[in-house]
Amino acid sequence: MIKYFVTKYKGAHMQQNRRDFLKWSSLFGGLALTPMQLSSNLLKTSPMITKWAGCNVNCGTKCPIKVHTQDGVVKYVSTDNEGEDEFDARQVRACIRGRSSRYKVYNANRLKRPLKRVGKRGEGKFMPISWEQAFDEIASKMKEVKEKYGNEAFFITYSTGSYGSLLGNCYGSLSPFARLLTLYGGYLNYYNSYSTAQITNAMNYFYGGSPASDIATLRSAKLAIFFGANHVETRMGGGGIGYAYHKALEESGCKIIHIDPRYNDSCIGHCDEWIPIAPGTDAALIAALAYVMIKENLLDRKFLDTYTIGFSENTLPSDAPKNSSYESYVLGTYDGIEKTPEWASKITKIPSRHITQLAREIALTKPCFIEQGWGVQRHSNGEQNARAIATLACMIGSIGIEGGNTGCRTGTSVYYDLMTIPCENPIKDSIPCFLYTDAIYRGKEMTDLSDGVRGTKQLKQNIKFIFNISGNCLTNQHSTIKEVDRILSDESLCECIVDINVTRTPSNNYADYILPDATTLEQEDFILPSAGYYSNRPYIIYCQKAIEPVGEAKPIYEMCIELAKRLGIEQEFSEGKTQKDWLKYLYEESMKKNLLLPSFEEMCEKGLVKFDPVKPVVALESFIKDPINHPLKTPSGKIEIYSNELAKMQKTWKLREGQQIVPIPVFESQREGILDPLKEKYPLQFYGYHYKGRTHSSFWEIPQIRETNPQEIWINPIDAQARGIKTGDMIQVRNDLGIIQGMAKVTPKIIPGCAVTPQGAWAKYENGIDVGTCVNSLASIVPTAISKGNGQHSILVEIAKV
Repeated sequence: MIKYFVTKYKGAHMQQNRRDFLKWSSLFGGLALTPMQLSSNLLKTSPMITKWAGCNVNCGTKCPIKVHTQDGVVKYVSTDNEGEDEFDARQVRACIRGRSSRYKVYNANRLKRPLKRVGKRGEGKFMPISWEQAFDEIASKMKEVKEKYGNEAFFITYSTGSYGSLLGNCYGSLSPFARLLTLYGGYLNYYNSYSTAQITNAMNYFYGGSPASDIATLRSAKLAIFFGANHVETRMGGGGIGYAYHKALEESGCKIIHIDPRYNDSCIGHCDEWIPIAPGTDAALIAALAYVMIKENLLDRKFLDTYTIGFSENTLPSDAPKNSSYESYVLGTYDGIEKTPEWASKITKIPSRHITQLAREIALTKPCFIEQGWGVQRHSNGEQNARAIATLACMIGSIGIEGGNTGCRTGTSVYYDLMTIPCENPIKDSIPCFLYTDAIYRGKEMTDLSDGVRGTKQLKQNIKFIFNISGNCLTNQHSTIKEVDRILSDESLCECIVDINVTRTPSNNYADYILPDATTLEQEDFILPSAGYYSNRPYIIYCQKAIEPVGEAKPIYEMCIELAKRLGIEQEFSEGKTQKDWLKYLYEESMKKNLLLPSFEEMCEKGLVKFDPVKPVVALESFIKDPINHPLKTPSGKIEIYSNELAKMQKTWKLREGQQIVPIPVFESQREGILDPLKEKYPLQFYGYHYKGRTHSSFWEIPQIRETNPQEIWINPIDAQARGIKTGDMIQVRNDLGIIQGMAKVTPKIIPGCAVTPQGAWAKYENGIDVGTCVNSLASIVPTAISKGNGQHSILVEIAKV
């Protein structure tokens, strides 16, 4: 009879065995001490030691933290308190998430030993095994898969539970596992992200990239319009945009308007007006704003004629059909419908007179800073929403000037990039990351024209072996979780799943092997903000290794060396270097390109190095000054409101039923949106928002944070009254894809006809109902038309009291 420990995650905690309990008890001198013995032990305590580390979750900030240890145990975590307590002194203060890092290290969910599955996939039943057994069996399975299916069958999933590390628990293509697989013959690539798939692709077709001005340039604006942007809550650390947002607004004194279905935390303190809008209808609003500007001659025609193509008929490409310009669409010669404020009001739920007033205010107040957050694009019509907002910035000519912006999410001013561990994947085949489940069961059917496959016209193999590194996108952050369960549970499809993490998660319930990773407090590494640095506070963190890894946890680099030995590529993988040797080599190679970097020895000693502020970037400034010598990376070299590439795709791509590709940013009635006939059955729009209690699904395992940031389902008083719901009631949210259950919060901070809940809660099914309140249990797995991204904000539901 096989003996094993059941370590399945059970909501707020994991089952712990007696051995672990006694191990942690020993840290405090044992349980059987007399009062005199206890006092004597306390008097013998060692001095407190302080080391630098960093919080490397994917909020975009990467704040430094100070780790205070005694006798090899983390006693508490603080943050940057060096220098003056002023904005320009650049203290980079971590938020509650970063300061809770001690609870990640000492957590009931913490992985301390390698685990092997003994039950069915998804059951979460594992037994502890030795590292030797884990490495031997994983390497053996890798050899088997390579021989039977070829290297195209290997895949590293998209994941961002750890993000920004140089060598440690970093993600995907930057991980030492990517180097390992590269040297072993390669693996199937992915592109896109779950955060920005739609906006990144949309802006590539529009601008040839995603240019955006630094948030600090907002200080020169007279008016700022934020579409679904919530910097204060999503990037609230001292090194991030949230703090810089507040400072810039204090200095500018400009009027702030937030357009969002939800009154978010960024509306508090610095917001003059909140305009609630029905989710996914931003492109309809922009069209109506354009209608007013055209009719009242408020457009910046000179800008549009000089720098863009496709707004008006006279700037269309020569091969474009007649009446296919954006202006023709707005005026109705494109489709017979004038995009008046009255037309848009019925869709957006914004009063028509308010739309007219807003159009005049935006057109007449300059400079005007226009920005969109990433929630706007995370709809089934997200690419069109993103392009429409960028078009608004063009209509008023508020691009390339101080105080203006391109309509993209706020950008950064400087990167102090460090060289990453070399790994040139010999396999160029690549899939949209959101379609990894498709590649498991129909990979060999996936093509460039139907599924967005790149590097080849058709995939050569289905995914048979998955490495899921520091992430929860395998299930929890994906969509239609019940369908993902069906695919992953079928062991004839993907034959082996290896999960590497510091904690148990819903995703690693589906692993065949779970390998315990070391945290950033338990190894030496560099951490850099993933989105670069905002102009006022560039810095680099060197994690000084505060403690030894808990239990038998190992850094990823050490895991890869052991696998490389068994695969016969140890020397090629390590080149004889330890993890610290690689850090020194990569850093000193980077110093050759960036003379501002201090020596490696100084970085190791200081832990946190800050650089002088730089001039805030104004996006497309060079292009606006000299478009001939500084063209954009679009086919025309200009801003393409009418996209030549999308026009070609419109003719050649094979789309799913109900989808379309249009060269101009029209309002597209999205699947499960405001105009979907399914609304008769499921009358409420629903989506998940990012909030201060988690970064995606990271930090859910910390009960102290969950207590101060409860998982709630927001519902407007009008909708609540019609359903007999009060704050604190247990309610169920359902559609054809699933049911989630959670606690109601009745609030006017959400527009009527819509409900929301924080995204990233850990799914937990009881009798077919997700009592963990994971919004992705209700989200469609159908990708968007252009980017093949995750339109997870397009959900229709009904809500009822339990």
